[in-house]
Amino acid sequence: MKSSLHAFILVSLFIFSLQLFANTELRFCYEDKNVAPMFLGAGQEIPLNDPGASIELLRQLDKKLDGLTISYQRKPWQRCLNDLKNNNVDAVIASYRKGRESFAVFPSTSNKTPDPSRAFNQFSSCLVGGYKFRDKWRTREIFQRRAFTLALPNGYGLSKILEQEPFFIHYTHSRDKAFELVDKGVVDATVELCKIGNIEITNFPHTNKDVQAIYPPYELRHGYLVFSRQFYQQNKKLSLSIWQKLTSLDSSKLLIDYLTHTRESQSLTVSNR
Repeated sequence: MKSSLHAFILVSLFIFSLQLFANTELRFCYEDKNVAPMFLGAGQEIPLNDPGASIELLRQLDKKLDGLTISYQRKPWQRCLNDLKNNNVDAVIASYRKGRESFAVFPSTSNKTPDPSRAFNQFSSCLVGGYKFRDKWRTREIFQRRAFTLALPNGYGLSKILEQEPFFIHYTHSRDKAFELVDKGVVDATVELCKIGNIEITNFPHTNKDVQAIYPPYELRHGYLVFSRQFYQQNKKLSLSIWQKLTSLDSSKLLIDYLTHTRESQSLTVSNR
């Protein structure tokens, strides 16, 4: 009887040890397009070197958290979202939009709103133009609005904030071309990433010192590492640990380091997924 009890205890301890040290796989899905500086490369291949700031940050997280193994998949963005809904992947990086909380778990405050202190990244965008535009923009009157011409690269959506402003939109084939038109005075302004975290940046493709960003930024976006509801329910403690560990990693510095190596107009993109 004692030997049977002793064997039961040993087996129980063994099973507990396996559970304690077993790795949990986190299946992370991200877009199969080049979205620099967050994700570099295109297609389904996961780059071993220079994968982008977001993937490098997740690899750092993987090393720092015991019991976690992150695997990566690249798919069209909507496929990633659909797979999260259907529990075919466990996590994506996404901004908060109404309705997403029905299938994605965001780090939240006590008020059940997304917690920006545990965001994966934070980007701000500014209007960018020459001195004359900046002066007229700041002194424009509500009831005597002057229409300005804004150059936007093809595929770049105008934010809801700027939709309310008096702009004529001139679409260009690239970000570089948009800045060229601003430099030459053909258009009044363009838009550009101007702040990562709390760090103001200048990443303009031309050297015209007259062209500057208008602060404060017109738009602030947070990207969150969000989990499928199934993964979160099954791994709540681990999920909370992941969000907490992310706050100790310097995502802004890593993003800026990548940004300095991806200044080409065709490479730089700021995702608002």
